[in-house]
Amino acid sequence: MPERTIASRRAYDGRVISLRVDEVELEGGRRSTREVVEHPGAVGVLAWDGERLAMVRQWRHATGGALLEIPAGTLEEDEEPLATARRELAEESGLAAATWVTGPRFYTAPGFCTELMHLFLATDLADASASADDDEELEPSWLSLPDALGAIEDGSVADAKTIAGILWLARRLAPG
Repeated sequence: MPERTIASRRAYDGRVISLRVDEVELEGGRRSTREVVEHPGAVGVLAWDGERLAMVRQWRHATGGALLEIPAGTLEEDEEPLATARRELAEESGLAAATWVTGPRFYTAPGFCTELMHLFLATDLADASASADDDEELEPSWLSLPDALGAIEDGSVADAKTIAGILWLARRLAPG
C-alpha cells in the first residue's frame, strides 16, 4: 500500500498554498503522478457562550458564494495552532476566551491537500479589540446549538470544518 516518491517538482508557489507534483511508485512497481496542494494548516474555533455559538458569514470566492462558518484561519509560519486560534477569534469575532479546549484535528481533503485543521472550543468569552484582515469582509452572527444543527441539516452550513466542529460540540454538550 505505501507509495515511494521517485521525483518531485514544485509547479506553483503562492501566498497561501503551493502545488507539488510527485512521481510515485506504487507497490508492485506501477508508477503514477500525484498532485499535492501544500497548505500550512488551519484552525477552527467554536466560541461558545453557554447558549450560543459565534459564527461568521463571509464570501468564499472558490464557492462563488457566502458561507456561514465558525471563526477560522490559516497558521502563520512557526505559529502554534492555539496562537492562531486566539488571533483568529479576535480578528473575526471581536472576542477573547479565558478557557480553551483542544479538539479534534483532521485533514480537510487528504486526497490532494496537506491542510491539517485543528479545532478548539473557546469559552468564558469577553470582548477583544482586534480588526479583521484587510482582505476579508465578515458578518458576525450567533446561533443556538439547535439552530446550528438545523443549519447543517438544511444546508445553510456547508463548510466541512464548521460541520465537524458543530457536531463535536453537540457531542461534548450531550448529557451522559
